[in-house]
Amino acid sequence: MTRNKQDYLKIIYELGGNINPVNNKDIASALGVSPPSVSEMIKKLLEEGYLEYTPYKGIKLTDYGIKEASKIVRKHRLWEVFLINHLGYSWDEVHDEAEKLEHVTSSQLEKRLQEYLNFPKACPHGSLIPYSEEDVDSTPYRSLDTLKEGEKAVIKRVTDKKPLLKYLMHLGLAIGDEISIINLAPYNGPITLIKQDKKIIIGKEASELIYVE
Repeated sequence: MTRNKQDYLKIIYELGGNINPVNNKDIASALGVSPPSVSEMIKKLLEEGYLEYTPYKGIKLTDYGIKEASKIVRKHRLWEVFLINHLGYSWDEVHDEAEKLEHVTSSQLEKRLQEYLNFPKACPHGSLIPYSEEDVDSTPYRSLDTLKEGEKAVIKRVTDKKPLLKYLMHLGLAIGDEISIINLAPYNGPITLIKQDKKIIIGKEASELIYVE
């Protein structure tokens, strides 16, 4: 399989296409490519049995597509764990490096990497690592922006986007943090929360990309 096809399967998986239909617009935005390029590749992946199409809804991964996408996602997230735990990378740096490594990782190397890391459950951004082609990214976490004043929660996962990760590092927020909402500004204004007696104000747009339990 070409690297380009692998990138498409992985992003469709990460957009939730292993569970619900996703549209071409979201795929184009996530990959930073033109809509015609997406349409062309989607057509190929449909013909090859990786995807199925539902009119007026979008495309989903088939069981075969989930199996192949899981392999790519697993390698990517394992390398992210390795880079942070053993080479001192920060969580906003690992994505680009793991993106390169996932495409050149053999099955044997992947197996040894799993064993060396003692089969980690999640990547540094909180996304579960799929083993044995399992469909794992269906955990019903809530996004931070859905919490009400007074609610408490634990940050479980964040969207893997470098600007967001840098922003959260600046704010001092990370996976596993316990937070409490103390104020919701009107008209889609910022959210004020408390973390260990520290008051933090976070933008509404960013809060939509943070998932809590």
